[in-house]
Amino acid sequence: MTLATVFAPVFERIAKGAVERESDRTLPSEQVEWLRESGFGKIRVPREFGGFGATVPEFIELLIELGRADSNLPQLLRGHFGFVESRLALPDPQARERWLRRVAAGVIVGNAQSERSSSSWFEPATTLTAHGDGWRLDGRKFYSTGSLFADWIHTSASRGADGIANVLVPASAPGVTRIDDWDGFGQRLTGSGTTLFEDVPIAAEDVEPAPDASLAAFFQLVHLATLAGIGRAAVAETVAFVNGRARNLFNPAVPPSADPQVQAVVGRVAGASFAADAATMAAARAVEAAAEHPDAADIAVFRAQGVVIRLVLDLVTELFEVGGASATAERLRLDRHWRNARTLASHNPVIYRDRAVGQFLLDGTTPSAAFQQHRKGTA
Repeated sequence: MTLATVFAPVFERIAKGAVERESDRTLPSEQVEWLRESGFGKIRVPREFGGFGATVPEFIELLIELGRADSNLPQLLRGHFGFVESRLALPDPQARERWLRRVAAGVIVGNAQSERSSSSWFEPATTLTAHGDGWRLDGRKFYSTGSLFADWIHTSASRGADGIANVLVPASAPGVTRIDDWDGFGQRLTGSGTTLFEDVPIAAEDVEPAPDASLAAFFQLVHLATLAGIGRAAVAETVAFVNGRARNLFNPAVPPSADPQVQAVVGRVAGASFAADAATMAAARAVEAAAEHPDAADIAVFRAQGVVIRLVLDLVTELFEVGGASATAERLRLDRHWRNARTLASHNPVIYRDRAVGQFLLDGTTPSAAFQQHRKGTA
């Protein structure tokens, strides 16, 4: 049985309520549990530790299909899957196995890295203070994507002169407060709100040095998969909308589905979705080889971002040409595709990706080198 066969029924269940959840702003807690129960969170965990052992391209194809069902879900699990990738690359074999087995058993890890109170990723206001044989954590994080649904929260904190640390926090620990206050107009059900840490006890084994290796390409690839999923969903709903209409105001001699103008629009948006899929999968293959070619993976993903973002934003705008004002009906929520795609595209503005690719091609500066230059103020 293929992975696609395993998860297709779950994705179908998730898709059935997507429009209603969007309309009612109902967080997908139940849907996250369906994914947990099906083992979706352990797709990348090696079989020896109880996972499915999927390759990056296999994983991304499934993630696109999940994005087609509901684009909130791939994003809210983005921190989880990024954490799994960090465990796969972890030098400490005992810690690596401990966490991979936890994930295989169903543990979900949320993300809480960004802060509004600090000016840099490298100077977090959140702090760790030594306490007995462990630590105490204090701080406030924003964009805590997925943490509302998580068992553990992956965050970062300053240890003063000892630099930045990765911190793993049990979501149910005393002093942890998760707030659903994300107010963006898209991706509204991702739990991307505030997380408070107030004198939270942290075990010594759950504090790690900040890693040297970057997972930027992988994290951006998840966004690309989510965007490609939005493209697939938009095409499918456009086709269903056209086939469900009987009235054709501008060309009453034929039904909407036989109108050459409408057919051309559907053909264009379908082609854009196909191209977005292809670019995303090409980037996935580059990320699969990232261990040997990390800079090539960054460049491949950044190139794909420039293409996929524009393709998907264009297609989720053009689809409204098939139905006049009736396509804007609230019950259809076709606008959610544009809002969600626009929000995803705004997380990491494509203008910076275009510039990184251009700089690399012109003078050979890799994205990682450029990032370090900007970090040090030498760019």
